[in-house]
Amino acid sequence: MLSILDLFSSTAMSMTAEAIAERMGFTRTTCYRYVKELTEAGLLNNANGVYSLGARIINLDRKMRESDPLLQAGIPELKKLVRSTGGEGLISTMYDEQIINIHHESGPERLNLGFSRGQVMPLMRGASSKVIIATMSRARLKRLFDRHLLAEDPALTEDWPTLWRYCQQIIQQGYWVSHEELHKGHVGISAPIPSGDSSEATSSMTLVFRREHYALFNESALGSALAAAGRTIGRKAYPAMPHRS
Repeated sequence: MLSILDLFSSTAMSMTAEAIAERMGFTRTTCYRYVKELTEAGLLNNANGVYSLGARIINLDRKMRESDPLLQAGIPELKKLVRSTGGEGLISTMYDEQIINIHHESGPERLNLGFSRGQVMPLMRGASSKVIIATMSRARLKRLFDRHLLAEDPALTEDWPTLWRYCQQIIQQGYWVSHEELHKGHVGISAPIPSGDSSEATSSMTLVFRREHYALFNESALGSALAAAGRTIGRKAYPAMPHRS
């Protein structure tokens, strides 16, 4: 039912129940029931039979900004890095099989690259996504590889051993750099945010620079600083649970 919300976008801001049923493959009876429940929950707005996203989503977004432990721990650390480097800052997280930006911190140059909150990033292009994918267990990464290979996703290499070795290289380095993978003339450098005791990271933090600006930095020192900030965020956002005796 909630997947109905994914139908709406800047090019499909509203639609009828009949259109929703057709696009989702629901019977009309099922679709009418679903849109009624979503409307009652405030997630859809009904204007004479034409549906759009509801105002409760805005309220939920505000609550998340105020209560998400990752944001509460991550934004202060990201602000420090943006102030000290002059880059643009991002915090991204993985949901299902999508990498989504959950915070964008503008730098002094205001690059306006479209990395706003809610923006979905390519799964295997750009450092923000790669440092998350790299920490997956071998079994989970293989399942992801198989699904996207079957979908002919060009973002994933066609060779599984090569992808696995690539991810191990990212883990060993502790950060990753992408040169002009998403925007020409720009460089991104990212580090994972560890999730408590788990070896898998579901989030990352990134700094983005113009190519000329990035060339002024010592890459190893910048990457190490970013990785250290990621570990600090992880400790604060996902404190270790006390062990029961």
